Amino acid sequence: MAAPRILGGLAIAGTVAVQSLPAAAQVCANLVPPGSAPVVRRALIADDLVRLRDIGAADGVFPDAGSIALSPDGRYLAFQLRQAVAEENAYCLTMLVLPVRSDAIPVMVDHGGELIRATYDFRGKAAFPTGVAFPIAPRWSPDGTWIAFLKRVGSTIQVWRADVNGERSAPVTQSTVDVNDFRIAEDGRSIIYSTRPGLSLALKLIEAEGLVGYHFDERYAPKVSSRPFPAAPIDVELWTENLASKTVRRASDSEAMAFKGATGLPQGALAFVRSPAGRRAWILQSQEDLADGRVRLFIDARGDRPLLCEDRVCRDQVGKIWWTSDGRRLRFFRREGWSREATAVYEWLPGHGSPKRLFLTNDVLADCIPRNDDLVCLRESSVQPREVILLSPSTGTSTVLYDPNPEFRYLALGRVERLRWRNAFGLETFGDVVFPVGYRQGDRYPLIIVQYDSRGFLRGGTGDEYPIQAFANRGYVVLSVNRPQMIGIVRGGKTPTDVERENLAEFAERRSILSALEVGVEQLSARGIVDRERVGLTGLSDGTTTLQFALVNGMALGAAATSSAPWDPGYASLVGPAAAREFAAQGYPKLTEEKSQFWGQFSLARNAGSIRTPILMQLADDEYLGALESFTSLREQGVPTDLFIFPREHHIKWQPAHRLAIYKRNLDWFDFWLKDQSSQLPERQADLARWVRLRLENSNRGPR
Repeated sequence: MAAPRILGGLAIAGTVAVQSLPAAAQVCANLVPPGSAPVVRRALIADDLVRLRDIGAADGVFPDAGSIALSPDGRYLAFQLRQAVAEENAYCLTMLVLPVRSDAIPVMVDHGGELIRATYDFRGKAAFPTGVAFPIAPRWSPDGTWIAFLKRVGSTIQVWRADVNGERSAPVTQSTVDVNDFRIAEDGRSIIYSTRPGLSLALKLIEAEGLVGYHFDERYAPKVSSRPFPAAPIDVELWTENLASKTVRRASDSEAMAFKGATGLPQGALAFVRSPAGRRAWILQSQEDLADGRVRLFIDARGDRPLLCEDRVCRDQVGKIWWTSDGRRLRFFRREGWSREATAVYEWLPGHGSPKRLFLTNDVLADCIPRNDDLVCLRESSVQPREVILLSPSTGTSTVLYDPNPEFRYLALGRVERLRWRNAFGLETFGDVVFPVGYRQGDRYPLIIVQYDSRGFLRGGTGDEYPIQAFANRGYVVLSVNRPQMIGIVRGGKTPTDVERENLAEFAERRSILSALEVGVEQLSARGIVDRERVGLTGLSDGTTTLQFALVNGMALGAAATSSAPWDPGYASLVGPAAAREFAAQGYPKLTEEKSQFWGQFSLARNAGSIRTPILMQLADDEYLGALESFTSLREQGVPTDLFIFPREHHIKWQPAHRLAIYKRNLDWFDFWLKDQSSQLPERQADLARWVRLRLENSNRGPR
């Protein structure tokens, strides 16, 4: 590998020299090396969370996404580093190669391109948009001299190739449509890749259909788009490109099998690995077991029948599986502990008793790759953003290979305490209490509740819109609550529809989550930590549904903020025919069914006259229509309600400038209503004038 030059702890080589970096990439290239950051702690602000450098996808969104890749000789790692640049509303994207040792400096082998966001087929609609970053999975050439990866430049996603010494990076494929995935052939001479050309054709046909009028049918999701989506499924086509000749042809059957990784794969396997000697291990999961995570773990035996692991630890919540380097012992991840808060590593020597637990942690471990008998993983804790580590499960020791955010350690953070409790349904719940920076025992502080997953780094809750440590630096206690197990699963629901029916029956799921929140708040109040009269509740998606149920059913709240549209009687008209049918099957009333008793326990619009809590709505432009019934009803009744709409956004918002604006407005909103403090920021003065007017209107309404 050519000797690289060094910039701020990052090696820059060849054609990606620093002078060629665009402005957004210049910000990202300044990876401050450990020890050079200022030693004086300062307060963490919203900007610090927005510009954190990220690797891979959020935990649980893309399990085993392959965001880090180990070279064939095990000496190097490749991964994409992603950083938001709010000033330009853009992302800096760099592809790094890192030697696997603690003192290593990464080499930048590629930079630039646009953020690739995940799409998925949803309720019969193809390429449904999201704001979730698609995990970029680099792949190594067989000789370890170059890597390949997906990159968007201009209008399409292509396969790119970069030399690991940083001397060259260039596109490989020239597809007229997006490349969705790819593999490198075993001999390293060709690329097998997938596309969906039928998607482009379907979009052209929809454009033509507009000339005579779109038919309102299953393809529609009206609140997301004023035009229909292409109908799913759309076929995937596989192609093979010879790297030397650049010729492209249809992939052969054997290449297609290699692309799918299907060689020797047992039918219906959820996960599958081979030992160095070729011994197979796999996980099976039936459709009935999807809801509660039950599985069956098998390995090849000497007879015709595979060997099933009968031990209880093999039967549920088993994730990644891999063989030890000698091929004799199988290891696997398992979720366990109180409300499944922890990740354990087990080892099973088939034919020699039960699996043995080697390691247990509350940290998030993602995209782990076996390296000899160690693991290379992405790890994050409640107070540590994601980093690359080398973990020895046998000893429990770990070494940090790369910390993309070393300056984070110099920011003032609130102390974190894990709480565990049961709600009124007897279900295990846990949450993290983040104490205010400078906390004084005996003082009571305002409380912000953030939902609904509290595993890993406490950043901004599900959807990342409520900056937890920035709240702690503003003098708030934050309770980050992990949603308890679904009532529908506890009651034995097998299919998603069955689970949702059980959830909705007498609003059991909403009551369960609301009870979890209330018990958590009461525990903090009983300890003298929080002021029960100054509690704020936040939420996105399911968290918004909990928020509206809490407001309607009497939870004492001083202020609320939501990132998604509430659920009101007219919602079925906005989601399209397919979703409306699905919701009706789950038990939600049809639009023509009055069901006043149902909506009286649930709808903000139907209960606007009895609500006093100020509500801030910051919504995507493809969701805000669903909020207008609530917003209009609440404003008619004088409830302090403010609505902001963010363009070209989705359920999870992705634009850096938007996330920073949302962070800051949420901080100022709760300061205004829970602390009677007004921001001095010039850009906030118009908001403050409106909030003062809303507060006056609310106070003139008289007693509830």
